[in-house]
Amino acid sequence: MLQKHSSEEGRSVMITAMPELTPILKADCKLYFDGQHNRWVLKAPQQLVFPDQLSLITLQACDGHCSSAQIARSLASFSALKNVTEFDVLDVLADFERRGFISVLNV
Repeated sequence: MLQKHSSEEGRSVMITAMPELTPILKADCKLYFDGQHNRWVLKAPQQLVFPDQLSLITLQACDGHCSSAQIARSLASFSALKNVTEFDVLDVLADFERRGFISVLNV
């Protein structure tokens, strides 16, 4: 699902345990479109990811306003994402949290 060049393992994952928490991209992470290579890039210290469609849409939804559960419900009903369940979205969020790209807010 994700192409990764580096990762940090062993982080606690709050998103799956508490889906009412609100995910947000960490301040030292940047999600941007690389027009030269025609692809999206998620960049963090010592990490670089080229997200697939589900990962990209999930990351874009991490705006600090919607809970993980709200994001999962919304994307699972999104017609462009065929056969995607709420659990798939929560797995993507948990993976990005574990790898240090997103943090969670208790709003």
